[in-house]
Amino acid sequence: MQSSKYVAIIIAVLALIWVGSGIFFPPSSSSATEEEAQNKTAEKKVIDVRVRESEAQPFTDKIEVTGRSQASKSVILRTETAGLLTKVLKEEGTAVALDEALAQIELGDREPRIREARQRVNQRSIEYNAAKKLQDRGFNSKVKLAQTLADLEDAKTALKEAELDLSRTKIKAPFDGIVSEQAVEIGDYLAVGDAMFTVVDLDPIEFVGFVSERHIKDIQLESPVRVMFLNGSEITGTVSYIAPAASENTRTFRVIVSAANEDLSLKEGLTATIYIPASDRKAHKISPSILSLDDEGQIGVKIVNEHNKVVFIPVTILEDTSEAMWISGLPEKTRIITVGQEFVSEGQEVNPVSSDGEGLL
Repeated sequence: MQSSKYVAIIIAVLALIWVGSGIFFPPSSSSATEEEAQNKTAEKKVIDVRVRESEAQPFTDKIEVTGRSQASKSVILRTETAGLLTKVLKEEGTAVALDEALAQIELGDREPRIREARQRVNQRSIEYNAAKKLQDRGFNSKVKLAQTLADLEDAKTALKEAELDLSRTKIKAPFDGIVSEQAVEIGDYLAVGDAMFTVVDLDPIEFVGFVSERHIKDIQLESPVRVMFLNGSEITGTVSYIAPAASENTRTFRVIVSAANEDLSLKEGLTATIYIPASDRKAHKISPSILSLDDEGQIGVKIVNEHNKVVFIPVTILEDTSEAMWISGLPEKTRIITVGQEFVSEGQEVNPVSSDGEGLL
C-alpha cells in the first residue's frame, strides 16, 4: 500500500514537470520565425507561364451545309404524236446539242395528209377570191363572203396541224446536254404522253442544300462558295438561288449553288459539303492545345490580365482547321497563356514570359 502511494506521487510530479516545461521553457523565437518565413515564401512563389500577345484578325464566318449535286436542267421528253418508233439516233450517256434529233417515229400517212391540206387551202383560197369579186360587183351577199373566208381559215388551220404533227415525229434535244435515260427501243409503239428520253444539262452543275432560319439572313446571291467532296477535292461556285419561304416540315430554306463543269466530270447525286460565307467579324487564331475547361465544363482559354492574374474566358469556336483554330469571345488584344495553363487556376498571380517567334505557342 505504501509503495502504491509512492508511485502515484512520482507520476504526479512528472506530469507537473511536463506541463510546466511549456511555460518556463517556450520554443525559441528564431525557429518560429524561420518556419513562418518559409510559409510566406511558399505563399509568394509565382509560377512562370508562357504567353503570346494575340490581336483579333478579320475573319469571315462560314455556314456549313451538306448538299447534293444535281443537273441545272433536266427534262423528260414525251411523245406528242402516236406511232411506231423506227429510229433511235442517240442513246444513254451520249452528248446532244440543241435541236439535235434523238429518235424518229414512223411518218405513216402524215405527208399525204399535208399535200391534201395544201390543196384544200388552194381550193378555199380560189373560192374566197371569187366570192369577194362577186361581192364587190354586187352579185354576192356578205354572208356568202364570210362563209368562204371561214372555210379558207379552217383549211389553213388544218394544214398547220398536219405540218405540226409531221414535225412531232422527230424527237429533238431541247438544249445542249446528255441523254441520261432512254425508256424506248426501236419497234416500240408509242402513245401520246409516253416517256422517251431524259436529257440533263450538267454545265453548270448545281448543289442543293438547306440552311436554317438562324443563318439564312447572312446569305446573299452571287456570294462565292466553296464546295468540298467526300474524296477531299474542292471546287468554287456562287449562290444562284435562295428560297423565299421555309419548308413547312423542316423550317429550313433551300439554297442552290451553281458551279462550272465544262469537262462534265461532276455527276448528278454527289454528296458535298457547302461552305457559304456569312458575316465578317474579328477573331483570334490559336492552337487547339491551349483550350481549357472550367468547373462547369465550358470551353475557353486562360489569359493574363494587366495585374498578371489568370483569367478564364469562355470562347466560341468559329472554325477548326488542320493548321489552327479560330475563336471569338476574347478582348481584341490580350495575352493568351500558351504553355502552363494546366498548372494555374483563375485568380492566381503568375509571371508571364512572352513567347518568341511567329508560331501560335
